[in-house]
Amino acid sequence: MNRRKFIILTGVGATSAGVLSACRHPEEKLIPALIPDDEYVPGVDYWKASTCGMCDAGCGIIVRTREHRANKIEGNPLHPVNRGALCARGQAGLQLLYNPDRIRGPMRRTGERGAGEFEEITWDEAIKSLVDKLREIREQKGANTVAFATKKKDGVTGIAAEIFASAFVPSGLRMHLLAEGLDGDAESGPEIYNRFVTPIFDIANATYLISFGARFLETWHSPVRYSLAYGEFRNARGKARGKFVHIEPRMSMTAANADEWLPARTGTEGLIALAMAQVIIREGLRKDATEPKFLSEPLENYAPEKIADEADIPAEKIIRIAHEFASAERPLAIGSSRPVAHGRENMTAINYLNLLLGNVNKPGGVVLPAVDDFDPLDHVSGEHRIDSLQEHLLSKEGIGDAFSALLIHQSNPVYKTPRGAEGIRKIPFIASFSSFMDETTSLADLILPDHTYLESWDISATLIDEKRVAVTVNRPIEKPELNTRQTADVLIAISREIGGADFSPAFESAEEMVRKAIEQLPGRGEETSDSIIEKGVWVGEATGKAESFKPATFQFSLLSASADSTGDYPLTLLACERAAIGVGEHSNLPLLQELPDAMTSVMWGSWVEINPKTASSLGIADGDLVEVTSSHGSVRAPAVLYPAIRPDTVALAYGQGHGAGRYAKGRGANVIELNPYLNGSLRRPDTVQVKVSKVEGEARLIRFGTMLPEHPEVKR
Repeated sequence: MNRRKFIILTGVGATSAGVLSACRHPEEKLIPALIPDDEYVPGVDYWKASTCGMCDAGCGIIVRTREHRANKIEGNPLHPVNRGALCARGQAGLQLLYNPDRIRGPMRRTGERGAGEFEEITWDEAIKSLVDKLREIREQKGANTVAFATKKKDGVTGIAAEIFASAFVPSGLRMHLLAEGLDGDAESGPEIYNRFVTPIFDIANATYLISFGARFLETWHSPVRYSLAYGEFRNARGKARGKFVHIEPRMSMTAANADEWLPARTGTEGLIALAMAQVIIREGLRKDATEPKFLSEPLENYAPEKIADEADIPAEKIIRIAHEFASAERPLAIGSSRPVAHGRENMTAINYLNLLLGNVNKPGGVVLPAVDDFDPLDHVSGEHRIDSLQEHLLSKEGIGDAFSALLIHQSNPVYKTPRGAEGIRKIPFIASFSSFMDETTSLADLILPDHTYLESWDISATLIDEKRVAVTVNRPIEKPELNTRQTADVLIAISREIGGADFSPAFESAEEMVRKAIEQLPGRGEETSDSIIEKGVWVGEATGKAESFKPATFQFSLLSASADSTGDYPLTLLACERAAIGVGEHSNLPLLQELPDAMTSVMWGSWVEINPKTASSLGIADGDLVEVTSSHGSVRAPAVLYPAIRPDTVALAYGQGHGAGRYAKGRGANVIELNPYLNGSLRRPDTVQVKVSKVEGEARLIRFGTMLPEHPEVKR
C-alpha cells in the first residue's frame, strides 16, 4: 500500500481499521475516486514521453503511469535513436526512482568525516549553510578555490552552474570544472578527420564490418542504436548478408555474434589495422590508396609478416581479411579508444582504413555530421562559461591542496579514481548533490540530494546522420518521490542568495531553460513547445559551423604497441564493462545485479575469467578464490574457467566493490584498484599487468539457474 491519502467508505468501521492496522499504516485511506482528480482517471494508464538517464546514449522513453505513479518504462517509437527499443539498463530506471537507499532529503554531517553520521535539515537550512560557507571561502581563500565536479557539463545543470559562477566568481576569474578521470568511448577517431564530433557508423548499410574491440552490442557508444543497426546489417532479405569480424583478446558477447573472432594480443589492434592497410596498398587492392602521413615509420614496418608474432595472429589470416575488406562493396572499420594507454594512436590507425577505402560520408561508412556539435541550450546560455581544466583532475593526489571547497554532482571519484581519494578527503568543505550515499557523498559536509532523471527537466541532442539532429526532452514523469530537488534549481537558488539584491539569474528554473530552448529550435515551424514535450523528441536539421575533414597531421609510432609482460606480472588484465551495470553507477539496482552475464551466467558479484590452461598451470580450479595483484594493489574474486580468452590474459568486470547501498555493498571487487593509469589521466586504459594466485578464503560465486542469491555456491 502506498502513502497517498484516501477516503474510507462509511459502514466499514472496525473491520477497515483492522485491515489498515495489519498493513502498518492505519492513517491510510481507501478509495480515491470519491475526490475527482483533474489530471487522471483512476485505473487508466497514461504514457508520458521523456529521455532515459541510465547512460549517455540519449534513448527516448515512454513511461506508463497510473494514479500519478510510474510503473513501466518502454522505448519511445518516435525517437530515431532507439526506435522503440530499450536495453535492460533503461528498463531498470524504476528501481532508481523507488530505490529504498535513496537519500530522502538534505542532510548535514554531525560526526567525523566518513563516519556516516548525518542529521536531517530543511532545504532552507541547507541552502543557507552552503551560501554562508561559500561566502566565507570567497572572502578568506578566494573564489577560484571552489570547484564544481560533474560527470558532464552540458544540459541544464551546466547552464545553472554558469549562472552560479557568474554570481559567485568575480569578473575575470573562472570556477573550475573537474573531471573524475574515467572516460568512455566518446573519442572514436575524430582526430584523423581533424574534427571534434563523434562519428556516426552506418553499420546497417555496411556489407563488411570489422570491429577492433568495439563492443557495440554491449556498452560501446549507443548499444541500442547499434544493436538495431546490426539487425539490419544481418538481415538478408533483398541483399547479401554482411560479414562481421571482431578482434579482441576475450570473447565478449559482441565477439560471440561475429562470423570470425580473432583473439589478438591486447593492444595490437592498431598494428593489425596498419598491417591490413599495408596489404591493400602493396597489392594494389585500392588503386588510389596512399600511405598515411601520420606515421613516424614507413608503412612497410607494419607488414603482416612483421607484426604477426606480436599480434599473435597468422600473417596469412591478416592478408585474407585485408583482401575481403578491400573487395567488399561497403566496408566499415570501427574500434574502441580503449583498452590501452595509447588508444588515440590505435583509433587513428583503425580509422585510416575507412579513409583508405573512401567510405566517409557514404552509405555503410563513417558519417561525419555537418556540424561539430549541436546543443539546443547554446542559444539560451549566458556568457559565463565554466573552465574545464585537465590539470585539476579528481584523480590527482594534490587535489586537496588546490581547493577549499568541492561541489559534487553525478560523480563518485572516490570509487572511480581511488588513488585520488586521500586528496579529496583533505578538501576542507565538500557538498554533494548525490541521490545516494556513495563513497564520495559519505565524505560530504552537506548533502543536497538531486532528483532522479524521472523527476527532472533537461534537454539534449543526438546527431542522427550528416544533417539531422534529434532533440530529446527530459521531463518529470511524476511528482518528486522524496524531499529532493533538481540540482539545477538548487544552483539557481544559491546564485540568488550569493549574488545579492542586484543579481538577477537568467532563468528561474530548469523547466524554464528547457521551454526556452525548445522555443528557439531552428525550423520548429508551427510545432508548439507543449507538443514537442508531449512527444519527447523533435527531429530537424542541425545548424552550426560546418567543417570539412582532412587527414591528421600529428605523427606517432605503433611499434611495440602490446602490453609488456614481466616476470613479476606475466598476465594482462582486461577490465571490461558489463552491459548491465557499466562502471558501477547502477550497481545498487537489484534488477541489474541479478541479470546474468551473457557469456558466463554469473551474477551478483565479481569473477576472474581465466583460460583453463593458465588456471591449470597455477593450480586454480573453477570457483576457487584467487588474488589478482598489480604493482598498485590487489583484489580478490572467484575464478571462472573461460576457454574463450587468451592464455596470457585474464578479465575482471567493472562496477562491483562498492561500499554503500544494500544491493551493492560487499559484492565483488573494484578492479580500478589495480589500474595505475587512473592517477592524473583523462584516459581510461582497460589493461594492466598482473599476477594471479589461489588464496584461502570463501569464494562466493552465483551462477544463473544453479542457486539463489540467498544460497550462493560457496567454495572454501
